[in-house]
Amino acid sequence: MSSSAALCSATFVDPGYDHIVELVHQRDRVGQRRLESLELDLYEPCGISLGRITVDPRQETLDLAALVAPRAAGVARVMVAFDARYDTRIFPYRPHHYGYLRRRDSPEAPLYYAVNATLGGVPDRLETAMRQNNFETYLFLSRPGGERYALRLGSLARFSTVQAQVITYHGDARAVVPVTLMPHQHAEVELPLERGGERLRRVELKTLFRLASYVVGRRVDSDALVLFDHLFTYFK
Repeated sequence: MSSSAALCSATFVDPGYDHIVELVHQRDRVGQRRLESLELDLYEPCGISLGRITVDPRQETLDLAALVAPRAAGVARVMVAFDARYDTRIFPYRPHHYGYLRRRDSPEAPLYYAVNATLGGVPDRLETAMRQNNFETYLFLSRPGGERYALRLGSLARFSTVQAQVITYHGDARAVVPVTLMPHQHAEVELPLERGGERLRRVELKTLFRLASYVVGRRVDSDALVLFDHLFTYFK
C-alpha cells in the first residue's frame, strides 16, 4: 500500500508585496522533513491559467512573489494552488505551509498566516454531496478602526461551478450575499464595516465545496493589507 498522500491548498499573491512561504513547518531532532513533490498552479481572477511551476521539494522556503511576477505582469491578483505530495510515515499529521507577506513601500508590520487547505472541487463525501455543506466563520474585533474588509474566495474546482453564500452579521442583523465561481475563478466580496448603526461582528461562508477563503483587511488611507487570515470550520 502506498504511503503517499496529497495536500491541496491555495493562497493569493498581490503585486507590490514580498511573499514568502515556508514549505514544511514541522521539524524533528533527527533530520529535516521534506515533501515528496510540489507543483504550483497559477490563475488569473477570471480562472485563466498562468501556467504550472514544479518546485524542488528540498527547499525550505519559497519566494512566491518572485516566482509569480514573471508570469503575471499587469494581473491584479493571482491565485496560487499548491499540490504537495508527502509520505505519511514521515508526516503522521498533514504538513502545513505558512506564509509571510509585507507591502514593500509600507511601514506596516508583516503578516504571518497559515496557507488555507482546500479541496479541488470534490466534496468530503461524494455520496452525501447534495446534502453536505461546509460552514466556515470569522469573528472580528469589537472595535476595528481605519480598515475596510473583504472576503477573498477562490475555487479549485476543475469542472464544476461553485455556489456559495457569504453571510455577514451586524449586531442581530443578518445579510446574505450569493457568490458564483467558475472553475479556478477567484473574487473578493466586500464586507460592510457598518450596517444600521451596528459594526461588523462576524462573517460566515456556506458552500458545498471547500474554497480557498481569506478575510483581508486594508487601511482606508493607504490600501495596505493589515489583515490576511483564513476562516475556521466550526461545523461540518
